[in-house]
Amino acid sequence: MPNLIYVSREKSKTSSHNFKAGALNVLLRVSATMTNAPIILNLDCDMYSNDPRTPLRALCYLLDPKLMSQLAYVQFPQIFHGINKNDTYSCEYKRIFCCNPLGLDGMLGPSYVGTGCFFNRRAFFGSPSAIVPPEIPELGPDNVVDKFIQSQPILELAHKVAGCNYEYKTKWGYELSEPSFILYVFLVLGAYGQDLLEFLIGEGTVQKWWNDQRMWMIRGLSAFGYGCLEFFLKCLGISTYGFSLTSKVIDDEQSKRYGQGMFEFGASSNMFVPLIMAAIINLVSFLMGLVQVLRGRKMEGLFLQIFLAGFVVLNALPIYEAMVLRNDEGRIPFKTTTTSACLALALYGLVSLPLGNQTILALI
Repeated sequence: MPNLIYVSREKSKTSSHNFKAGALNVLLRVSATMTNAPIILNLDCDMYSNDPRTPLRALCYLLDPKLMSQLAYVQFPQIFHGINKNDTYSCEYKRIFCCNPLGLDGMLGPSYVGTGCFFNRRAFFGSPSAIVPPEIPELGPDNVVDKFIQSQPILELAHKVAGCNYEYKTKWGYELSEPSFILYVFLVLGAYGQDLLEFLIGEGTVQKWWNDQRMWMIRGLSAFGYGCLEFFLKCLGISTYGFSLTSKVIDDEQSKRYGQGMFEFGASSNMFVPLIMAAIINLVSFLMGLVQVLRGRKMEGLFLQIFLAGFVVLNALPIYEAMVLRNDEGRIPFKTTTTSACLALALYGLVSLPLGNQTILALI
């Protein structure tokens, strides 16, 4: 029987518990102070093994001299009982446990699914050729525990490493992202880089490229969005607004503003509402993110959200200027600004209710 049966970890509103990842970190540290056994079983409390040979099968792999230095864990599949003929709630997960592991053979193996897994403790401390030492030697994978579990020093250390704020300013609190995330970053940066390169090859400028990508975002929230809506309404047989011509007359003031590179928002149009809503929501989100960082919240979990909101805010600078700073005829009408602000406030409040203080939106 294992020596460590259950760990009830400390939680506090002032410290992020990092959900299941945080629980596994605590289990790893506490077990290290008590036994530091080389193998760890991760099994959810509502699951069990239907094969008494499961530990033996896992040990056959983890203790194989040819595999043990390269093997991080042995993952067993999840099987749920009582599933009906047509699997109404999609709980069989055959693709995940039968098809995917075969396709991942030779590509670092199957994914860890959160339970039913035997871990090699050494795998948590770096690659086979290098080790990342923990902040205290007692947590190292090669440390030998020479005291009884019930001894006072062991219990005091176990309580210490299980504390809710133990991971603060340590490597235990770092979140690991999926390697596939790099692909999405490459696609986004590659697309923007190619677009910029094409502009420069065509004797364009960086400023022209920036305005072009900004207009692409603006069209996506205005013309493209309303065009899709009108198309679906027509498909449903619902009448829409007819085609109406806009004024093509340009006075001297408009021509002057255009020469200065200023946007023209003088006409009262519903197409401006989604733009202004996105600008307001992202500005509020960006400022809230900065406030949370200044209050001491970890930047790792907020960086991408703050970056996306900040990118939208940077593109929306002409909108903020037309809402607040400008007094000419090309400014956004007060009625449009008020309507957009009310809708943005309603949307932000609606989304914030289930998510609490963790809500940061980036509408692009």
